[in-house]
Amino acid sequence: MSSIETLSVSSFMTRDVKTEKEDQNVLAACRIMHVNNIGSVIIAKKDDKNNIKPVGIITERDVVRLLGSLNPPSLQIPLRDIMSKPLINISINSSVKDAIQTMQQKNIRRLVISDGKRMVGIITGKDVFRSIMNNQDLIPSLLGDKLLVEHKTVYDQFGQYRFSDILKP
Repeated sequence: MSSIETLSVSSFMTRDVKTEKEDQNVLAACRIMHVNNIGSVIIAKKDDKNNIKPVGIITERDVVRLLGSLNPPSLQIPLRDIMSKPLINISINSSVKDAIQTMQQKNIRRLVISDGKRMVGIITGKDVFRSIMNNQDLIPSLLGDKLLVEHKTVYDQFGQYRFSDILKP
């Protein structure tokens, strides 16, 4: 049986991470989000060896907050000035549990996945939820033994009436 401790984030991360240069503006990031139907763009810069290095993230929330300021010239501000940083990442060998704990501790919704040398993917809270929905045998490890004992009746009913049944049109 799988558990959130053994399922690797690499099994459900997005590998085709969209990036933009830190000197581009908000409109460039918005275009990428729109064209790719995504909620964030990783901001990158070239290091001394001309390698691309992720340094921050721009999310839909960041854009909404900026637009809420009702200051149209702010759309021309370089992304490096408004991106969230430092960029939080975890290892490609990390588990779902590690991802959940990191997102919770840092109060964030997205994590960059790294192989130790470079960015190899990104995961979101939605990806974590989807991985649990697609591997419902993870639910006991997510809830913990104590909770299962205390709420066995509810869990048994849940097992009979899975999320997939609830989500049917």
